Amino acid sequence: MKQGAYQKQLILYLKNKLYDRAYDFSQEYVNAYPKDMTAHFLLAKSAMAMAKYAEAAREARVAFNHAHTPADMIMCVIHACIAYYRLKEYQKGFELLQSTENIRTCEETEQLFFLFSLATGNDKEARRHFDEMFRIDDSAAKAFLSAVAEGVQIDYDKLAGNTDRFST
Repeated sequence: MKQGAYQKQLILYLKNKLYDRAYDFSQEYVNAYPKDMTAHFLLAKSAMAMAKYAEAAREARVAFNHAHTPADMIMCVIHACIAYYRLKEYQKGFELLQSTENIRTCEETEQLFFLFSLATGNDKEARRHFDEMFRIDDSAAKAFLSAVAEGVQIDYDKLAGNTDRFST
């Protein structure tokens, strides 16, 4: 089967919330195309949907290693970091974000940097990313910080979806 056919089918499974099928089919895709960034990313996305966060983080990192564009790298990093956050592996997420600082910055990476900085007790970094969030998008930063301050659950799907070119 061609890569595009795998991708279309997986996106349909994910869109229809058929996560078990998406997960099994994405494993088949990875086995058929082990060096394909998209195969590993869609496996990470399927694993995340099934709350298999360790596998999601691992596969998103493999996808990151196969990515060729800054946008794809950021997409993979954000998914891996969300998985790390759910696993409470804050240092791993922080270190992964640090590895992308020279790629580009966006609202979503700054939000994650801010959260991971706080979680690892790095107040200096938290302040730097706090300032950067406001530099990028003042109103989005205010909304994000209000939600964090009020203890509102962070909408990880929205956070990931903003950079996910395979968003469902």
